[in-house]
Amino acid sequence: MGQLSMRSGEIPQDETIYVICRSGVRSARAAHALTGAGWRAVNVVGGMQDWACAGRPMISESGADPVVA
Repeated sequence: MGQLSMRSGEIPQDETIYVICRSGVRSARAAHALTGAGWRAVNVVGGMQDWACAGRPMISESGADPVVA
């Protein structure tokens, strides 16, 4: 959230932005801020915790088995 306004130039304005965090709380705030600033933003409800519990695909940056902590 602290970098959102600083880095807004990196966020495409012509497509829907899906925002996700671990539990869905911070991403809800970020999606709300983006929507208020004119973007089409959607919060991924439940975050990565619900994503992992649902068995959806995940990839880690390191190549190790992905973990939601």
